[in-house]
Amino acid sequence: MEQEQIKKTDTAVITVKVTKKLKAQMKTIDENWSEYIRQCIQKRINQQGRREAFDKLAEIRKRTKPTTTEEIVQWIREDRER
Repeated sequence: MEQEQIKKTDTAVITVKVTKKLKAQMKTIDENWSEYIRQCIQKRINQQGRREAFDKLAEIRKRTKPTTTEEIVQWIREDRER
């Protein structure tokens, strides 16, 4: 995931509570936890967007009749003749 520059005026603060044990374990790992959490949130948002697009496409497919390759070829030929 490409890291973007974040402007201070374009940010909001969220708070995450973790156990003291988990916090201690986090300190043993060399990780930028803020960036890691931002990336996880963005990944989840992207997944949801793809899921919604897939659901919309599935709904459209339910409402339309199947199209054969021959029909598509015919449409392309007709369009080229114009």
